[in-house]
Amino acid sequence: RHNENPPPRQGKVKLQEDLVDRYLPELLFHMEELRSLVRKYSQVIQRYYVQYLAGYDAVALAQMIQNTAVTSEEDNVLLSSICQKISELSVDNVEDPDHVFDFLGLRLDWGRLQSYLSSGKNPVLAQQKDLAALLNTVSFHTRMVDNLDEMIIETSDLSLFCFYSKFFEDNFQMCLEF
Repeated sequence: RHNENPPPRQGKVKLQEDLVDRYLPELLFHMEELRSLVRKYSQVIQRYYVQYLAGYDAVALAQMIQNTAVTSEEDNVLLSSICQKISELSVDNVEDPDHVFDFLGLRLDWGRLQSYLSSGKNPVLAQQKDLAALLNTVSFHTRMVDNLDEMIIETSDLSLFCFYSKFFEDNFQMCLEF
C-alpha cells in the first residue's frame, strides 16, 4: 500500500527503496515450504501431540482435578470426561488409517465449562488460572491432531494476496531476482 501511496515528504526525502521489503518474498517462499513440510509430516506431528496429550496433559489435568474444588457435580463430570478422553489416546490410533480423530466434542465441553465456571457470583476460573491455561493448551493440542489442515490455513493462508495481485506479482518478481 505504501508503495502506491507514499507518505508526504517532510524533512528527509523518502526514496522508493525505503519502502521496499527485500525479505518479504523470501518469507513467503519459506512459509509455503513450511506448509508443504507440515502436510508431508502430518503423521509425525499427530503422533507427537497424541503422545503429549496422553503422557503429560492427561496426567497434569488429573492432578489439577484432584486439587481443584469445582462448584458443581456437572463441572466435575465435564472435567473428568475431558481427562478420560485424552488419557485413552494411543499412538496406534495415529498409525491406523481407518481411525479418524474428532475432538470437537472435547473442545465444546471446554467451552461449556468455561461458561459455567466464569458465570455466577463466584467465578472459579478467575481463581484457577492454571486449570484454564492447561485446558487451553489441551484444546490447542487436540486441534493439532484432528484439525491440522485447518491450523495450516488459519496461520499461513496466502489467499489474502488475491486482493493485492500487483503487490504479489512485484514480490514474486523480486524473489526471482535474488
